[in-house]
Amino acid sequence: MSGAVLYRKWRPADFDEVVGQETVVRTLRNAVAQDKISHAYLFCGPRGTGKTTTARILARAINGRTASTGATALGEMDDLGFDLVEIDAASNRGIDDIRELRERANYQPGSARFKVYLIDEVHQLTGAAADALLKTLEEPPPHVVFILATTDPEALKPTILSRCQRFDFRRVSVDDMVLRLNAIAEAEGIDIPDEALRLISREATGSLRDGVNLLDQVWVMCGATISLEAAQEALGLSPDARAAELASAALRGELAEGLAVLSAVQEDAIDFGRFKRQVVIHLRHALLKLTGATGTLSLSAPELERLDEICQGVDAQAAVTALRAFSEADVRRDPYQPLPLELALASIVYDPPPAPAPSNPAPQQRTQQRTQSSTQQRPQRQQRPDAQRRPPRQSSAREQQATRNLPDRTTEPQQPARTAEPVAEAAAGQGLLDQIVGTLMRRDKVLAAAVRDGCQSARPVDNGLVLEFPAHREGYMKRCQDALPLLSEVAEHVLKRPVQVECILLSQSNGPAAGASGGSQAKPPAQSSRSRLAEEAKSRFGARPFHAN
Repeated sequence: MSGAVLYRKWRPADFDEVVGQETVVRTLRNAVAQDKISHAYLFCGPRGTGKTTTARILARAINGRTASTGATALGEMDDLGFDLVEIDAASNRGIDDIRELRERANYQPGSARFKVYLIDEVHQLTGAAADALLKTLEEPPPHVVFILATTDPEALKPTILSRCQRFDFRRVSVDDMVLRLNAIAEAEGIDIPDEALRLISREATGSLRDGVNLLDQVWVMCGATISLEAAQEALGLSPDARAAELASAALRGELAEGLAVLSAVQEDAIDFGRFKRQVVIHLRHALLKLTGATGTLSLSAPELERLDEICQGVDAQAAVTALRAFSEADVRRDPYQPLPLELALASIVYDPPPAPAPSNPAPQQRTQQRTQSSTQQRPQRQQRPDAQRRPPRQSSAREQQATRNLPDRTTEPQQPARTAEPVAEAAAGQGLLDQIVGTLMRRDKVLAAAVRDGCQSARPVDNGLVLEFPAHREGYMKRCQDALPLLSEVAEHVLKRPVQVECILLSQSNGPAAGASGGSQAKPPAQSSRSRLAEEAKSRFGARPFHAN
């Protein structure tokens, strides 16, 4: 066994050994073959995906030092000597460091064709240092190539990004990592099953460097022969079969069975944080299985069989509910108390998700919903205190006599109702006035107050509406006369028919005062009571006026 750690010993030394970055490798290989070398490259992607390694390979390739050109001693940094300069921007991030780099860049390379500057974690540079680097990228010496590597390209200035050829490195898939780890294990004489290699690859989360490190860790603990159980124990991932049992109980809403599992786990003094993670993994796999996304799962045959058992007779909605409940359970305060997981399980059983609303309700239902919504949102008009309410207006004797003389209309054909709300209901004296005031409050509060405080009654006529004001409220009447168009519009809204409003100032005997009417049409002056009596006597009794000599 070599004394070097595996990830350094097995670092790729040529493009052929780079794992999981086929697009990047193909582009760079073609650039070298066609001698189309850019002055600046940007390698970005998650940690452990091969950015720095690929940068070193590219530096050797453009100077003819790779295996394809017959070079030897692959993988060693001193292949290019002083012509490959690596800078860690995390620790050399100041403007003085970049100024020194600019000065050194002016010198010709020693034995190589290009002098290559590899700046790792370039996003860590200060603002002033980034500006100084930008100046060099704008006008680089012809013998210099810059390779910038970063895990956070969004932190870089757009002006720097625009001057580099960008290559995005993606996470290494589980299958690609298993192949690479298997090749390393065979070369090192390690006997390890594919299930253990797949477990290590999943734990590496796409970082090949982490995967090789984990393989090294398991090798040190277990020796040359490694089983799946030994790998799980070495990585602290020993699966608890009770996690699958709890996941199954949560999917089926079996509260008693789930609580029994949690009680047994507590008696064994197991960390519920780690146990919860295993339960969440089972529930996530169940969700993917139930939604038909099994292509994203990288499970062994025994694990797939166990997953089929868990998902039997369960729908996807149950998996979503259970996964949300256990993911939100917080066991960090006391990792040895099962209460958060017990509450999560109980919420699945007793708090099922509400039924979804119909996506396309019937037209009648939509109308009812709009009506209910508008009724709930419409502000209620405040009622006046009983002490402030106006008493109902008493009809005068003259009006009662005129009512008795009206012709009988019971034999005339009835007109069909124009609206769902009968006009007769809206015209009920004080109720009609209150409706007008309530509607005006949303349009003109000052005018509404004038009608409310000054108007004594609202009396519908054939094609209009008469607002009657007492003699001592003449100022209120004038305010309303100035806003007759708005009053007519509000009255039309209340009565559901064309309306012209007229304001009348009543005399002390409740009769309209002369010249007090107002409206869109001129009205004849009101007759005196003596003239009306004479006309009535003439029409009913044939009387003629007496003229004194």
